[in-house]
Amino acid sequence: MKRVAILGGTGFTGAEIYRLLSKHPFFQVEFVSSESKAGSPVDKYFMAFRHGKRTNGLKFSKISDLNSKYDIIFSCLPTGVLPQVINQVSLHTDYIFNVSGDYRVTDLELLQQHYPETLKHEFHGSSYYYIPEFSRIDRNVKVVNLPGCMAVATIYSLYPLLAHDLIENRIVTDAKTGSSGGGKTTTEHHAERTNNFRPYKVHGHRHKPEIEFAFKTYFDKEIDLQFSTYSLDLPRGIMVTSYSILKEQVSEIDVKKAFYSTYASPPFIHYFNSNVGHNSNPMIKTVAGTNYAEVGVYVDGNNCVSIASIDNLIKGAGGQAIQAANLYLGFPEETGLQSELEGVWP
Repeated sequence: MKRVAILGGTGFTGAEIYRLLSKHPFFQVEFVSSESKAGSPVDKYFMAFRHGKRTNGLKFSKISDLNSKYDIIFSCLPTGVLPQVINQVSLHTDYIFNVSGDYRVTDLELLQQHYPETLKHEFHGSSYYYIPEFSRIDRNVKVVNLPGCMAVATIYSLYPLLAHDLIENRIVTDAKTGSSGGGKTTTEHHAERTNNFRPYKVHGHRHKPEIEFAFKTYFDKEIDLQFSTYSLDLPRGIMVTSYSILKEQVSEIDVKKAFYSTYASPPFIHYFNSNVGHNSNPMIKTVAGTNYAEVGVYVDGNNCVSIASIDNLIKGAGGQAIQAANLYLGFPEETGLQSELEGVWP
């Protein structure tokens, strides 16, 4: 059994990781932090265990109470908090799997604009941006940074097109997200979101530079991205739509071959290679509660529309982090996530 600690255990993502790991055969959670709930029983706090009894006796602790070595630590702290404690926390583990935004980009100007707290605290270790389906494993780093939920869904929608050099530089993406993506401290009132659909950030969302950084890292290619986000009247789920222009001589067959070859092997990517029928397209309801991403692509002349849907708390956060940890520790990437493969329908 691998010893696991979770930082920021009372947030949506921390709670989801704890729930998922309760079924993991090789990971044992032995520490969950919460500055406000320290001393309280962990299982009594989580709604996922409302109808069952658990007797592990684990209680919330403060981060300063870390006094042991863990095989891995999942950091689900709000953006800006991990840099304040990173040097202390890194002494207690080989790997920190980080789902907050603090170390996703390395450009100083972008950090100052989107993650100013990161720059206030010097980190003595190294970090790495990691997407389980596309990135190599670097065992020399201390912090493994998982992509943002809307960022990774966008990357899934565009990766085959850019990897095979099929589209022009200009890309327009809109991302629709459920309310849990804003975390528990969101300022958007329930009455504003219910029975409504509205723009959240038309310009300036911090996932835009993250997406651009990711593709520059993978392909050494600058993309001209317009990235806008919208609020859905749903608790969880993301639907991303990317609009691009095919290069000359690129055909619909070329596009479909690129998507098929890219997503034939990854166990958690479901590519719809046929668009016939209403059940042959990505949607949110069929990925909610799972670690799956659904991807589809549609070509009309030189116009290309590519779509991806995910559960923001699982594939966009907690499940992806567990998937990454499985790979880093040498377990099959599906381990502990098999029970989360089937969505509820209708």
